[in-house]
Amino acid sequence: MRVPTSESNGVTPNEVNSEPTCYCGLQSPILIAKTRKNAGRRFHGCAKFDGPGCCNFFMWIDSKIPDHARDMIVDLLERNQALGESSQSRRDKVNVSLLLTEMKTQKAKNGRLKKELA
Repeated sequence: MRVPTSESNGVTPNEVNSEPTCYCGLQSPILIAKTRKNAGRRFHGCAKFDGPGCCNFFMWIDSKIPDHARDMIVDLLERNQALGESSQSRRDKVNVSLLLTEMKTQKAKNGRLKKELA
């Protein structure tokens, strides 16, 4: 995987193009940190990252992100998560509303059927 680089982000072409291998002997993917301290910072990790048999290989690609930029990234990630949760909540309310409407329709049909059978 080739990643565009520039001198301003602290990554040299050799670092990106070297495609390091983890201790498992597999090509190490480029991952993006999602922790508050290093949000948005790229790194190489084990090819089995977060899975069974992970060798814990780790190597930063990007230099440390300035605190103000990191804070902005964290804020955007939190807003994105909140929007996703809000959107899901709205979808759930719509689904409940549709189910209630369907239930009322079924009750009305059941009432008519009872009258016909009586």
